[in-house]
Amino acid sequence: MPFARTLILIILLSFTVQSMKAQCFTSNSTFNEGENISYEVSYSLGPIWVDAGSVTFSVTKEQFNGKGTYHLKATGKTYHSYDLFFKVRDYYDSWIDPDNFTTQEFRRYIYEGDYTLLNTIRYDTNRSRIFSSTKRNNKAVSLDTLIPKTCTFDMLSAVYFSRTLDLGNLEKDKKIPVNVVIDDNLYDIYIHYIGREILENTDGKKYKCIKFSAKMVQGTIFRGDEDVLVWVTDDENKIPVCIEAKIIVGSVKAYLKEAKGLRNPTTSLMK
Repeated sequence: MPFARTLILIILLSFTVQSMKAQCFTSNSTFNEGENISYEVSYSLGPIWVDAGSVTFSVTKEQFNGKGTYHLKATGKTYHSYDLFFKVRDYYDSWIDPDNFTTQEFRRYIYEGDYTLLNTIRYDTNRSRIFSSTKRNNKAVSLDTLIPKTCTFDMLSAVYFSRTLDLGNLEKDKKIPVNVVIDDNLYDIYIHYIGREILENTDGKKYKCIKFSAKMVQGTIFRGDEDVLVWVTDDENKIPVCIEAKIIVGSVKAYLKEAKGLRNPTTSLMK
């Protein structure tokens, strides 16, 4: 079960609600280097839920190809107790320009059971091209050149860019498109804003949240006939607290486990 891939796609949806209406660059007052957020992921094939793995997100600053960048990282893995059933080790890296959020390079390394994928994406902003290199299992490397739409992001840069957007004045049930490059394809996904709710997390903490649903494109991991539900903190940090999704085989839930190094106070946390 692709824990990291599923969770990152869902979290991406929870943030990218206005990217088609906004400029491709906005000022960032939402996150900074040193932020580290982790989730516990539960999986179910029926009525019984099992805590199966974890996903973490982090931000550091570093030099990449002679330029100062934000290095965005996401890692997904199953717990050792779950490895015998289905072992997952997924790694995502994105280097973005902190001044305009353009991607310098994106890498994705997937190890899920007997499936492996190595993908590298390089953005050429001068020529408006995306160059993708993908290797699946023992097959030959596939090279592709993609022509991006306006404000097309890699999986991680979309998450962090969209967290900087104003989510406070959304219209209920409005259908909003999202453009993201995944491996060697461009995808259009649609989400709906539901409203505001108070959500109690598994640790007993209660958060004021913004709630979304998403109709996913039927394909490799999602069932196209089911909604994904996401609850995002209703504050300046805009981090998901809970995600629920049905995939091709079973269901997934992810709960906020820990958030460290946040740039802003968690005003959504109820006392």
